[in-house]
Amino acid sequence: MTYHEQAVTFVIPGDLHLTQPGLPNYVAAVQMTEEVNNWIKPDFVQFIGDNVQDATESQWRLFDELRSRLDAPHFALTGDHDIKDDPAANGFRARFESTYGAFSIRGFRFLRLDSQQYRPVGFHRDQLEWLRLQIRDAAIAGERVVLFQHNYPYQIWEDFDGPGIDEWRAIAATSPIAAVFCGHTHYFQVANDGRNVVAAVRSIGDPEGGLPGYLIGHVRGDDLAFVYRDLASDPRDDDPIVLTTHPCDVPLATSPRHIVSGPDRIEARVWSRATIAESRAAVYDDIVRPLAPVGDGYFTAVLDPSGLEKGAHRLKVHIVDVEGRVGRCETEFVFDPTRRFTAVPQTRPIVTSTHFC
Repeated sequence: MTYHEQAVTFVIPGDLHLTQPGLPNYVAAVQMTEEVNNWIKPDFVQFIGDNVQDATESQWRLFDELRSRLDAPHFALTGDHDIKDDPAANGFRARFESTYGAFSIRGFRFLRLDSQQYRPVGFHRDQLEWLRLQIRDAAIAGERVVLFQHNYPYQIWEDFDGPGIDEWRAIAATSPIAAVFCGHTHYFQVANDGRNVVAAVRSIGDPEGGLPGYLIGHVRGDDLAFVYRDLASDPRDDDPIVLTTHPCDVPLATSPRHIVSGPDRIEARVWSRATIAESRAAVYDDIVRPLAPVGDGYFTAVLDPSGLEKGAHRLKVHIVDVEGRVGRCETEFVFDPTRRFTAVPQTRPIVTSTHFC
């Protein structure tokens, strides 16, 4: 298996809040399935909760019809709307074996948690014990852990507090977790608390702070990267989607493993509807390097840190396809030849208001 073949790519659609066909959220969700099947082609799709609005049988059937369109394997979580007037989650359980679960692929263990075992948020003790055992078994197997859950720990104007939450925080603070992906907020945000990276995906139904869409995640070894894909453009006119997968973007860096300390590489994953004609990367617009294709949408170049000062450096990746469509990705990486690094707690973007809490 080559280095690139070790990667795992997944899609997380924002909360769907499905009610009936023909509405904007349903149309956007259908576009998501088409792009996933014909363009992104991930290893799996993870629905992040609030799949339906009122947990009625007709809404669940609409969700069934939508997910039946997907070619990739898919999984789902319960959100607060999925158990409206149905605290036992019977509608969800009729379609999925359990409200939480796990699977492993290419050195990663993906864990789905049910953060709605209590209202408005909480975890039963048996699920937390299951979580501890899964993390322990993953460590024994040499697997990195990625968590999916509906509730976002840092949502403004809402408490992340309830039964089992203190235990969840203790587990998250003391376990080697690569990332936590959530929904519920309606807005998109990335939080780095100095140890864990947590991301909330903007909703497809009633989005805030931007357009509806989905997150494309990419993990491999110590690398973590993701990009948010808007769903407003005409699919026939889509620019290439570009994701810099290495070096690590500063908001996602939690360890010295995530910084540049010597000769390294630049790597990008590109999804394009047409052949790529031009690809390059630039550090601070000064050190420009052509990116060479290395298989299945990956492009790479040598990163020579000679002349770089210790600190953060802007990296721009520029892609042009044969039809003239342009894709870009701009990130920051940290360089320190002594390999010293402590993550600075931060959130991006800053969110100060919401209509949904």
